Amino acid sequence: MELVNERKPRPPTNEDMLKAQIGDEFACVTNLDQKSMMDKSQWRRCVVRKVKKDLWEVLDESAMELLKEVLDIVGEDEGVSKEWGLWYVFPSEEDSDAALEAAKKGGDFEANDLRLQVSPNRAMLRWDSFEGQRKQAKIMQKRAQGSDGKFTVGDVVQVGLHWVDQTKVDGKNLTAVVVEVLDGGNLRCACKNGVLKNTYTPHTVSMLPGPSNNRVLCGLDSAFKEWQGLPKITEREAARVVSAVGGQGFNIMCHCNGSCDNKRCSCKKAGVLCSSKCHAGNLKCLNSSEE
Repeated sequence: MELVNERKPRPPTNEDMLKAQIGDEFACVTNLDQKSMMDKSQWRRCVVRKVKKDLWEVLDESAMELLKEVLDIVGEDEGVSKEWGLWYVFPSEEDSDAALEAAKKGGDFEANDLRLQVSPNRAMLRWDSFEGQRKQAKIMQKRAQGSDGKFTVGDVVQVGLHWVDQTKVDGKNLTAVVVEVLDGGNLRCACKNGVLKNTYTPHTVSMLPGPSNNRVLCGLDSAFKEWQGLPKITEREAARVVSAVGGQGFNIMCHCNGSCDNKRCSCKKAGVLCSSKCHAGNLKCLNSSEE
């Protein structure tokens, strides 16, 4: 009823539904049984919530129970926003009166009471998720606007690492140089030890600002000039080379009792620093990040 009253002065239209933001909710009446859509006795009061760009949730009228998920199919006349007013209808006065009557009789008391108890928590979690998505969208939009979405060959950029390719102590981005702008606008980038296998849309990378956007200062001039002869590598492989601990999934432990200053130490031999897992309490180690 709150959603009905919010929209009552001007019930939502198809255009409103198409422009809906993630997290928006609308009261509606629909029939969940596709085989009896014409049977008005089977229609029930529901709440529809947009959860992704092309995905809606259909919930019961207390918004507590998920009844089904509906896709807005691109290029088709199917989905909540496209079928609004046909198979998803804004509640009429009769529907509103029926909802009030059910509430008065206590038919929905248990569900409403449960919603009052649980809703603040669920609302907070959903709002945090929504805010996180909106914040990320703003960051990506800012990146695109900062460079006008245009990159040229030779630009130095930061490529974000997926969490599965990161370690807890290393940076979350790879510094790379744009070596090719493809026909579709995607960017091919190279690091010191190879050309990244993936290509990147402009809004997924960020350009280094001002004087720092210099491939010579970043040690990428050689990679830029010789990229066609370099091997193709993954982000994880590229991150491993610049990692202080050998990269994600790289588990070398030396267990030395000495100074770890020669190749008898497996960490020193591999060119990585000793970690806390190698030899806790060994004060002689000279290959530690704490030396």
